[in-house]
Amino acid sequence: MDIVISVFANQNFLGAFLSSLVFILLGFFLRFRKVIGDKGKAVISALVMNIGIPCMAFAAFMSDFASDDLLDNLLIFLFALFLYVLFLLLGNLIFIKKEKTTRRIYAIFFAIGQITFFSMPLLRAIYAENQASVLIPGSMMSIAFRLMVYVYSFLVISGTKMTKDTVGPTLKKIFVSPIMIMMFLGMLIWLTQNLSFWQVSVGERTYGALRIDKTVPALFAVIKMGDQVATPLCMLLIGVTLGEVKFIEAIKNKVAWLIATLRAIVAPLLTLGLCLLLQAIGAAHFDLYSLSMVVIGMGAPVGAVVVAFAIQYDREAYMGSDAIFLSTLLCLLSIPLSLALVQLAMTLPIF
Repeated sequence: MDIVISVFANQNFLGAFLSSLVFILLGFFLRFRKVIGDKGKAVISALVMNIGIPCMAFAAFMSDFASDDLLDNLLIFLFALFLYVLFLLLGNLIFIKKEKTTRRIYAIFFAIGQITFFSMPLLRAIYAENQASVLIPGSMMSIAFRLMVYVYSFLVISGTKMTKDTVGPTLKKIFVSPIMIMMFLGMLIWLTQNLSFWQVSVGERTYGALRIDKTVPALFAVIKMGDQVATPLCMLLIGVTLGEVKFIEAIKNKVAWLIATLRAIVAPLLTLGLCLLLQAIGAAHFDLYSLSMVVIGMGAPVGAVVVAFAIQYDREAYMGSDAIFLSTLLCLLSIPLSLALVQLAMTLPIF
């Protein structure tokens, strides 16, 4: 009980959570009142995708490198892929009585959450004193996320067949974007910063020449400014998206409630259980930050991109919209509880 109280009394957590809640509600109100229309949403989305998240992804890697960190984060990438596949299989079993395409789309809604729009910005704010420790594993998870979104989810929802004509455009959607380019650039700098031939003395220490947070702080200030707007813009965009949903119809949608419950409650609990199992048998090593990122990353609301695909191709669009609305409401309750469970788990002797 003391651990739960400590989580809810933590000023970083309270500040990050309340700020996120206020901006989500603000976006909802502005969209509901039609102050922000379709064009306004498109502008906010463009700022998030082309400035905010790319700067956040790059800034995450401006930290010291240790070889053990690389192995742990590669394992997180593989573990995230495993979890996505596991949740897809579970989703297909849960909705086995539905028609095949419908079942597969519902499973996608269950399996894939808003890791880049929701989990990473929120945890970055909560763990403001040690952002890199949570955002680097988050970046590794986001690679798995984009593979599942732009390959599997896109193919299932759109009905597109993977051919030699579609491979190129699909790979372009995954890897040729400001987010992925900045993330891989930051990762390259992070991995190579200890190479001796390009060290720069800064005070009593030396850093890789491209560690611009240390070697050219004035230039890094530009990246930092973009990084700082990522969280409020992401939360505002989530609220604007929620403002498009017909509230009463969503509340009455029992299947959407089931998907939201699976996404916000079952997914993080199952993820935490599997993380504890891997930690206990020595197959992986989690600390507070990586465990929080994996659990909250897999327990975020239904993914905005997959719902956008559903709307674009008219495949369970209303179900997706209702599910993202309801799962966001549930996550406002489940995320704090999940963080409390993570804190409690860290007291176990396996850590």
